[in-house]
Amino acid sequence: MTKRLILLLAFLVCLPFAAYAETAQNHADIKYPTLDFKPPKTVRVALKNGMVLHMLEDHELPLVEIASLVRIGSAWEPAEKSGLASITGHLWRSGGTKTVAPGDMDERLAFIGAQMETSIGAESGTIGLKVLSKDIDEGLALFADAIKNPAFDEKRFATLKDQMKEALRREYDEPDALVEREFLKAVFRGHPFGQTPTPETVERITVEDCRAFYRGHVGPESFVIGIAGDFDPKEMTARFEKMFADFKPAAKKFPPIPKVEDKVKPGVYLLDKDLPQTALRMGHIGISRKDPDFDAARVMNYILGGGGFSSRLMKEVRTKRGLAYAVWSYFSGGDSEKGAFILGGETKTESTGEFISISRQQMNDVIEKGITPEELQQAKEAIINSFIFAFDKNADVLGRYLWIEYYRMPKDYLETFRARIDAITLDQARAAAKKYLHPDRMVIIAVGNAKKVDGKLAEFGKITPITIEAR
Repeated sequence: MTKRLILLLAFLVCLPFAAYAETAQNHADIKYPTLDFKPPKTVRVALKNGMVLHMLEDHELPLVEIASLVRIGSAWEPAEKSGLASITGHLWRSGGTKTVAPGDMDERLAFIGAQMETSIGAESGTIGLKVLSKDIDEGLALFADAIKNPAFDEKRFATLKDQMKEALRREYDEPDALVEREFLKAVFRGHPFGQTPTPETVERITVEDCRAFYRGHVGPESFVIGIAGDFDPKEMTARFEKMFADFKPAAKKFPPIPKVEDKVKPGVYLLDKDLPQTALRMGHIGISRKDPDFDAARVMNYILGGGGFSSRLMKEVRTKRGLAYAVWSYFSGGDSEKGAFILGGETKTESTGEFISISRQQMNDVIEKGITPEELQQAKEAIINSFIFAFDKNADVLGRYLWIEYYRMPKDYLETFRARIDAITLDQARAAAKKYLHPDRMVIIAVGNAKKVDGKLAEFGKITPITIEAR
């Protein structure tokens, strides 16, 4: 009985594998239908005052989500007051309005279960609202008030200023934060993109600076607003026309962001910290997203270091040699100006030199030996397939249309994306590697134990110490 049971179980276990083997042999005969995916479209409306709305109606949930991009950013802050944009961005919401005190604003939003958040980054600011559709009147009233009449409360300002100075002091104990900051300073030398706040620059900022930075430059023409959820687009357009009819244009205008010039001084920059591993960033000036070569550079970099476990860097540095848990590369930013090419990871102190050497070798191999047709096809398919998942939430859809509007990208950017990627040829990808990868002209930023890594870094160029006092 037992023997028969064992034989029966063995048969049942083997049966699906046999079926799988037969199917696997014929998988090449299976024909898959062409995926016909079209990105959702928003309703675009330009208001009389210059605001632009992108609306996506969806009644599945009784919820309205609003996201905005605002033409303000740290790229326009004075170098001696670096950190002004960040503080202004946080204070914009938390500092209340001329008619609603900060505490009252908190309570009114909490009472209706709404969320309103603001921030300011390098090239743009954001203000967003999430509110139940039944409370849309109250939510929109607070949203409009925050845009037109921010108060920038002095007590909240003092608290934020202290918090930012403390965060900068703690940054000294965070290798990843240090290496990122020093990389930007080295690559974008002399450009606003390379400016980073310090406790000293933050100390110089006043609440009046925040008020002037926002009010002097921000008007209705500065806003691109996305609205998704349970509402009627025509009614919402009328609401916004009425709410912002008295919103005056900004008295001043931010000038264009300065051109990014290649002032990189190749070499090794070492910040001494007693750590068991070294945090590394390597790179140089990159490419603008508006450059005709950007899609080819994206595909090429997927093969080099952007494709996760399928990338050459991950295979060589992690899988084959065990030098790092993760290693990656990408072309950053580039929305309005050139961004940077960045390669990074962390490795044991004793393997610092090997990590750099292997990473540079992989760059050289892509340049000199090229990439294979199989790698190209895999990269294009992965990028095209992942594109679909960029639209699984309304907020994601809005974000992409706002980005296109804000940075004046081609209006058919989303509709043509998959075709553009699919059209990249082997010659184009190889040409992008030769044109946009410069392994011998990189800055190498290392945060680690100087006594143990000095000898391992000297072969890659002159070592320049980075001196930062622990604050």
